[in-house]
Amino acid sequence: MFNRFTAVARHVVHEATRQARNEVTDEHLLLALLDQPGTTSARLLSDAGVTPSTVDTAFREAERKGGLSDAEAAAVLSELGIDVDEVVASVERALGEDVLVPPAGRNRFTRTAKDVLRGALDQAKSLRARELGDQHLLLALAAHDGVAGQLLATHGLSYLDVRARLAVMG
Repeated sequence: MFNRFTAVARHVVHEATRQARNEVTDEHLLLALLDQPGTTSARLLSDAGVTPSTVDTAFREAERKGGLSDAEAAAVLSELGIDVDEVVASVERALGEDVLVPPAGRNRFTRTAKDVLRGALDQAKSLRARELGDQHLLLALAAHDGVAGQLLATHGLSYLDVRARLAVMG
């Protein structure tokens, strides 16, 4: 699969793997995209105000909620009358802060990260690109219903927005 990746896209995946504590997530992929100065994706993210700090804040909050994005938590738990923020706060009061954060371990790709990589390949194919580049990784992150997708959307980078901006950038 990685033989179709550009050098930049391969570097993004390598950096994401290097940064991960125990699992490579969509957070690590997004942070690695931000850390590629001069690329289309890094410019687009920077112009929208996405920074390592905003990414870290969004994912720490999701990690406290067992990895659920706000949208996922609201959709799944509100039907049951459960306020995930109150549950997390209660557990942390009883057992300590960040008790729900998984311990460090070996680096492997989460299902979400794998879905993003597969989605990037799909994006490259749909755009008839010969290689998978950083812009395809960004499109896949924006298209995914997770914390990264939600964060991008709150910064004006929904999937359709990213696709339109990439078209303008050439």
